[in-house]
Formats: sequence, C-alpha cells, structure tokens
Amino acid sequence: MDIEFELLLSAKLLLAVILGGIIGLEREREQQNSGVRTFACICVASCLFVSISAHLTADKSAIARMLAAIATGLGFIGAGLIFRDDKNLPKGLTTASGLWTTSAVGMAIALNMFVIAVAATLIILLIFTINQFPWYRRLVDRLIKSKKRTN
Repeated sequence: MDIEFELLLSAKLLLAVILGGIIGLEREREQQNSGVRTFACICVASCLFVSISAHLTADKSAIARMLAAIATGLGFIGAGLIFRDDKNLPKGLTTASGLWTTSAVGMAIALNMFVIAVAATLIILLIFTINQFPWYRRLVDRLIKSKKRTN
C-alpha cells in the first residue's frame, strides 16, 4: 500500500469522525437512541468504503455502484430506527434520515469534497435544531391556524 494514500485516508477518517460525531452529539442532546458513536461510525464507514473503492479502481461506474450500495444498506439500518409510539405515530424518522444523510457526508469526504461535507453537516444541524428557533415555531403555528381556517 502507498503510505501517502494511507495518511490521506487517515486524515479523511478523522474528519469523518469529527463531522459524524458533531451530528450525533445533537441527537444525544435530544436523548435519541443513536448518538455520537453511531453517527461517527456511519460517517467513517461510508468514507472508508468509498475511499477504498476509489483507490482500487478508476472506473467511475464501479464507484457509483458502491455509493448506491451504501445508501441502500443505510436504508436497512434506518428502518430499524423507525417505530410507532403508543398513539401510532411514527418515531425515529428524523434520526434515521439524519444517519442516511451523515453517510453522504462520509462519502463526500472520501471523494475530496470537504467543503460540501462541512456545509452538509451544518445544514443537517440546522434541520435538527430548527424547531428550537422562536421564529420557526411562530411560522408553523401561523400555518396551522391558517389551515384550520380554510377547512
């Protein structure tokens, strides 16, 4: 193996741990079952699979198949996080979709799209925390009231 490749991959994996861990930290703060370790592992695994695949072949279609396989595999993990509560309402959708999206962050890191990976992480965090912003809550309340008036 090429030591330069291994050092670069190690740096990418470290970035994947950091970004995935940051996303997972928010889930832990919200007391969800999946947290720092799960999100960091998903991000690292995606980065590792894509990096190794890209290193082994220059065939872009083979790399694209690896991306699709990871996304499909994450669907199974995500499905395990989704359940119905006592009121028959779905729970775990946000965490499951967050894991899926965190996988894409790991893929972006593997493909040297570092700015995209950081931007996606920030966007995921915004999506996870938007309910905490008063302006957003007011907007949602207005929309709900407006819909009730039209019905």
